[in-house]
Amino acid sequence: MIGITSEMTAVGWGDRVREAAVLSASYPRALQQAGCVPIVLAPWPWPAARLMASLDGLVLADTLAARRPGLAPPSGPAPPSGPAEPADQARDAAERSLVRAAIEAGLPVLAIGRGLHILNLAWGGTEPPADQGRSEAPARELRLSPDSALGQLFGLSVTVPAADLTGPALGRLARGLTAVAWADDQAVEAVELDGHPFAIGMRWHPGESDRVKLLERFLAAAAGRGAGRPGRAEPAADAGQAESAGQAQAAPKAKAGTAST
Repeated sequence: MIGITSEMTAVGWGDRVREAAVLSASYPRALQQAGCVPIVLAPWPWPAARLMASLDGLVLADTLAARRPGLAPPSGPAPPSGPAEPADQARDAAERSLVRAAIEAGLPVLAIGRGLHILNLAWGGTEPPADQGRSEAPARELRLSPDSALGQLFGLSVTVPAADLTGPALGRLARGLTAVAWADDQAVEAVELDGHPFAIGMRWHPGESDRVKLLERFLAAAAGRGAGRPGRAEPAADAGQAESAGQAQAAPKAKAGTAST
């Protein structure tokens, strides 16, 4: 079971408008197709440590508007005047708590777009400058560290369309996070957590083929974490083996009874 974060927004039902937890279907669908059970987490103050005991991994999803609250919209830098959109403090607090608990529990963590900023802030990094906008280039060539998990998956570089890059570059990087992807202007585009089996934050949404590779690695880490958890049920395939073993143990007793008659 993989927890994936969502956001609160107003949604219309008929002639009524209600608050709802919403999430783009792309990543839950990809997880479901890979054989997982995605658990959508509303941005509430969860008992994070207890929740992580029931999960095998955590995905920090991007915002639907492809922007972090209070920062520049996808179409370009923030307007020169007017008040900034207030940060979603409830969601920030909930997701920071969740990602800290997931890392402490050893769960694999994948942080996309807005999730990259949450991962950095949760580990002690800082917000980016308020006047830092997005690149207006149609695409960016990103350089990847060959020693990183992302470099091993995607190669030494990846071209990312502007529409798949969300939010501004990071602020000061948290201690314990290592930069593993950079743009031409040296802005950090992805990080990995030192000493953790799988904790990756990336600013861009990978394309379909790269997403498959990334989710395969993420799910392999989740499967390894789940298999060693106390109280986790054995796979159904093992039931037949257990039945055969029981019959094998019963067979010698039958022979012994026959020999004694």
